[in-house]
Amino acid sequence: MSTRDVHPLVHLAAGSIGGSIGVIVTSPIELLKTRQQSSVSTYAAKRLQVPALAKDRSLVRLCGQIIQHEGYRSLFKGLTPSLAAVIPTKAAFFYINAKSRRLLANFLSQGQVINLTAGTVAGVCNAFMMNPFWVVKTKLQLNERGCTRNEIARTLAKIWGTEGIVGFTRGATASAVGSFEHGFYFLVYEELKSRKFCMGLFSDSFRERSYIPVMVHLSASACLSKVIANTIMYPTEVIRTRLREDSETPYEKRKYRRVVQSLRKIYLEEGVAGLYGGWTLQLAKTIPFTIITFLVYEACLSHFSEDR
Repeated sequence: MSTRDVHPLVHLAAGSIGGSIGVIVTSPIELLKTRQQSSVSTYAAKRLQVPALAKDRSLVRLCGQIIQHEGYRSLFKGLTPSLAAVIPTKAAFFYINAKSRRLLANFLSQGQVINLTAGTVAGVCNAFMMNPFWVVKTKLQLNERGCTRNEIARTLAKIWGTEGIVGFTRGATASAVGSFEHGFYFLVYEELKSRKFCMGLFSDSFRERSYIPVMVHLSASACLSKVIANTIMYPTEVIRTRLREDSETPYEKRKYRRVVQSLRKIYLEEGVAGLYGGWTLQLAKTIPFTIITFLVYEACLSHFSEDR
């Protein structure tokens, strides 16, 4: 379906609904991923007596250790700021993406260029608007205390007290660079969606009477697109986590201070594996999140299409 078929406000509503459902379902995986991305000093190696970086090879054992020492609710640490961020994030992202595509269509004729550019613009805007939420979420996921309202307030006060407003911008540059993932994603997604490569798996009669073929096709398109885009840009997520984790140390003494410096240090000390820490968990979280978000998104677009 073309973005011209519906009002941009529909994109705003559809994105926020789909994103909210997706972030709740995948919250425990997001926690485990953040723990694997983090460095030794931040995650509770002292408290939990687990290997450095909590890279325990067994995700089941890691999950069990977190539950044992921090409780079941700890698997949803960071959910409150995530939900507070995901509604405006997804709403703004899909709205900006739709508006950008309409605007670019007046100047560009190639759909691939429009999809890449619009997705990147929307991603960059979101990266800077929502970065404070992600900073707080990362801090909550990396501590061993319970995730309560008092803990959220304490985290906010601590960031403000140690760094001021700058503390809420940590990792914003890495997020902006990583926003090219959104451009790559929409480039591949729209191409796969238009080719309808999965529809041939179903008979003509079944396609006419059931929504299942369409859902399978959209899910496969969303899944493959996200895997490709995320694999390309994933190191920026690791860098972003490292930049946000150590706010108590004076800036000049921090191990990770800038994007390029962090990239070089991680690569020299940990190799390519360090730049892809938590990548399998990211895919485990991203695939269902993306499928849920885009199924809801496309369903809303279909329902509110102006030509229906």
